[in-house]
Amino acid sequence: MAHLSSPIQDMQDHYEVVVIGSGYGGSITASRLARAGRQVCVLERGKEIRPGEYPDTQLETTRETQINLPQAHVGRRTALYDYHVNDDMTVLVGCGLGGTSLINANVALRPDERVFDDERWPEAFRQDVGGRLEEGYRRAQEMLRPAPYPQDFPELPKLEALRKSAEAMDATFYRLPINVTFEDGVNHVGVEQRACKLCGDCAAGCNHHAKNTTLMNYLPDAHNHGAEIYTCVSVRTIER
Repeated sequence: MAHLSSPIQDMQDHYEVVVIGSGYGGSITASRLARAGRQVCVLERGKEIRPGEYPDTQLETTRETQINLPQAHVGRRTALYDYHVNDDMTVLVGCGLGGTSLINANVALRPDERVFDDERWPEAFRQDVGGRLEEGYRRAQEMLRPAPYPQDFPELPKLEALRKSAEAMDATFYRLPINVTFEDGVNHVGVEQRACKLCGDCAAGCNHHAKNTTLMNYLPDAHNHGAEIYTCVSVRTIER
């Protein structure tokens, strides 16, 4: 799989569209606008990490960890596992080309409809849940290709425990859609992927081309349509 990012010296002085970040929001924006024929530049503060390059030992994980504290910053600012520690909440985000999609749990489940009953959502948004939001779900599914864990794959003890728990509570049990590939082949944007090996490293970084991160779909799609991508670029300020 070829690298998507370009050398920093190739960056031009002007672009029609500059997208900051390459997680779900940034990569989707880049893909849609590049497909629309706009001149797009994507800036990502992290590195481009390919499958096979993700940490798989505790020592490697330590090297790829950064911690943002209220008073200080610890670790390399391009380290993959980016912790934001505060008094009320600690958040882990992904720092790399593909954003947090590189280290999330892959679940592609739609939120319960009752979520949008909350009046803190903008009224215009709540009135359009069945319209453009529904269309957004459809398009995301089309690109991310979520699928439930196959019936013919090895039994997972955790999945079986959840099934038994649901049965005991007389609740509905089903296999959630996850952004994982379960067959070898070239995907819909021309990237070769391989079947999941059940290594359990989804949340540390998939080294086997099986996880459907934005590095496997939206970003190569944007690149295929002319978007330029630059990594290790941190945006501090924006002005007119």
